Amino acid sequence: MRRFMPFLAAPLALIIFACGAATAAPAAQTVTLGEKDAGRTIQVRVGDSVQMQLVESFPVPGSSLVWDAASTDASVLARVTTERTPQVHSGPGRSDTYTAFFNAGGAGQAMLNAHGATSCEAMAKRSCPDRNFTITVVVAG
Repeated sequence: MRRFMPFLAAPLALIIFACGAATAAPAAQTVTLGEKDAGRTIQVRVGDSVQMQLVESFPVPGSSLVWDAASTDASVLARVTTERTPQVHSGPGRSDTYTAFFNAGGAGQAMLNAHGATSCEAMAKRSCPDRNFTITVVVAG
C-alpha cells in the first residue's frame, strides 16, 4: 500500500528548487580613482564602471592645471563621457573637478593615462611641467 505523506512534499520541493537554482551574478560596482592611485594596478569585473576624478586648479591669473584621461584599449575599458564641475572654469584661486567615466566592457588589461596640461604665463614651461600618471586596470570576465 502506498501512502501519501504531505509533510514531506514541501521540503522535497525546496530541495529540488535549490539544486536547480542559478546563482546570481554579483552587482556591477563603480570604482573611483584619482591622482593618489598613480602607478597602482586595480582589478574590476566586466560590467563595472571606473571613474577617474581629478582636481583642476587655477592658482593665479595665467596659470592652470587642466586634466584629460584616456584608456589604452577601448575594447577593455571604454571612455563613455567626461564632465567638469562647474561647467565653466571657476577662475583664479579656485579649483574644479574633472571626471572621466569608463565602462569595463571586456576581459583584459588597459592603462588609464592621465595628462595634466599646465600653463604658467609668467614662467618658463620648464618651471611648471605637465603632470602625467598611469593606472593599470585589469578587467576579469
